[in-house]
Amino acid sequence: MPRSEPPPSRRVVSPGTVFVRVALTLLVTATTGAALLEFRELFPSSRLNAAEIALLVVFPVLIAWLAANFWIAALGAASLLRRRIAERGGPPPGDAETVGRRLVVLMPIYNEDTDRVFAGLRAMVRSLDAEARLAGFHLFVLSDTRDPVLGRREELACSDLIRAVGGESRIFYRRRARNTGRKAGNIQDFCERWGGHYDYMLVLDADSLMDGATVLRMADRMDADPRLGLLQTWPRSVRARSLFGRLQQFATSVQGQPIAEGLAVLMGDTCTYWGHNAMIRVRAFAASCGLPVLPGSPPIGGEILSHDFVEAALLVADGWKVKIMSDRAGSFEEPPPSLIASAVRDRRWAQGNLQHLQLVAAQGLAGMSRYHFLMGVMAYLASPIWLLFLVLGTVQILWAADVLHAFDVLRPIPFVIPRSADLRILIGLPLILLLLPRAFGMALILADRDLRRGHGGVLCLTVGTLLEIVVTTLVAPVMMLLHSRFVAEILAGRNSGWGPQRRDGDGEPFGQVLRVHAVHTLVGIAAALAVAFVSLEALAWLAPIVVGLTLAVPVSWLSGRESAGQWLHRLGLFRVPEEADPPAVVAAVDRELGEGAWAAAPVCEEAARLAG
Repeated sequence: MPRSEPPPSRRVVSPGTVFVRVALTLLVTATTGAALLEFRELFPSSRLNAAEIALLVVFPVLIAWLAANFWIAALGAASLLRRRIAERGGPPPGDAETVGRRLVVLMPIYNEDTDRVFAGLRAMVRSLDAEARLAGFHLFVLSDTRDPVLGRREELACSDLIRAVGGESRIFYRRRARNTGRKAGNIQDFCERWGGHYDYMLVLDADSLMDGATVLRMADRMDADPRLGLLQTWPRSVRARSLFGRLQQFATSVQGQPIAEGLAVLMGDTCTYWGHNAMIRVRAFAASCGLPVLPGSPPIGGEILSHDFVEAALLVADGWKVKIMSDRAGSFEEPPPSLIASAVRDRRWAQGNLQHLQLVAAQGLAGMSRYHFLMGVMAYLASPIWLLFLVLGTVQILWAADVLHAFDVLRPIPFVIPRSADLRILIGLPLILLLLPRAFGMALILADRDLRRGHGGVLCLTVGTLLEIVVTTLVAPVMMLLHSRFVAEILAGRNSGWGPQRRDGDGEPFGQVLRVHAVHTLVGIAAALAVAFVSLEALAWLAPIVVGLTLAVPVSWLSGRESAGQWLHRLGLFRVPEEADPPAVVAAVDRELGEGAWAAAPVCEEAARLAG
């Protein structure tokens, strides 16, 4: 039974955390203000027309969004550097008390690849069993699978798992008859039925992997701080085969840790939850994390989709600490294998994040929780705002070139076409804010011999980063249009539903890719021809956009191919330390699945809807 714990006390923010938050606010404000003053110089007239006013409103919003992410990464890089310089002796030793009998591992699944899920569970159970102090932990596989045939396969796979690891009386399978509340409802149902038997629950996703040493370390941290309600790890991407998956895996490895560390330092005890690879105090979760049903109908109202941010906010509101552990510990996940698979996932995330607009002003929440909600919303609203900015900027340039002379009524005050030197504020500053976090991550890796070798050495790391920037630049305008479409659909009342994610396979068929991206290609070609006909300067400004859109089909198709990913792997590009020296729990999954695990998966129904 759970041990007695003190009730949460009033939330207190340390002076150091207050200083960091104030400093970051000033830095973001100064960056945005300086950029806005420079941007204003592009409009020489004191009388501004409506389009110019709109540009002056939109531009600082975009710069503030980029600046916030930039300074968070800079903060994280500085903190990581300070930690390296300081003498560190590894994780503090825990007491000798057995943790396992107070720990339950939860694996919620929904129409997932049964072989992959249970191969991961076998590897994890054996890794946890190797830690003597985790002896006796329990595992619950919580299925929401609707297909009875797939459900039966899950039951048989769980029986095989129990026999393989000697899991009688501590490994359990349950498939719900009703999917009330989706994943959050599944975990809530577990807490109501069985949660009282445990102190801590380790929440996983279908593609999660964690090793025993990391889980034990997390449990010791929970034991050491009775007010710690949730400890979120930074999951590193592993096992990617396609070009797109390996690019995501590489980018996460290079720049993910400074961002995670920056969030940990900035948020202090009021961090966020990413829904998996986290340890949660069961008592705190059961008491605080009952999710409300939002007013109105889906997609903005109804059941909350992005429940993890909300659960973290509710824990913090009740006085519990929520922290991020940003170390390169044994916590892993798998990236989406293609651009389309990533977009399918983003469609559901976009709807869940936009729901948070209803919670920003909710009573009783901490200020940083509201900040989390706003940042999550901006992750998707930024795309239509960028699109609006590009359209307004292009129209202004065309007007200045006297192209739209037929629209005399709409003609604005004369606008000076930006010279090459003036384009630094339109292109240079956003690029700096986007690219420097990669430089922070690269510098930290280059300063560590093991990490440097794990990423292929100086040359491969540098070339890989440059190639990642090129591919990301080509993909960015496509994602901008997709996210803009998602936001428009959500605001128009179209619900995303709840479909399974495609986590592996050799990309989508070319016809499927063509249907999804045909409109992006046509938009890119039409924009390039129209703008080039009247202004080559305007085309130069839009070149990264129109090239990415025009090449959407071949880039998306090629990036989803395993052959392209493996070719780059042979060249030593996009390598990560987990490939050079695979963690035992990851290597165990590879052995379980073998080469057959990477056969092409069926096309997801949600991906087909993207083409519709």
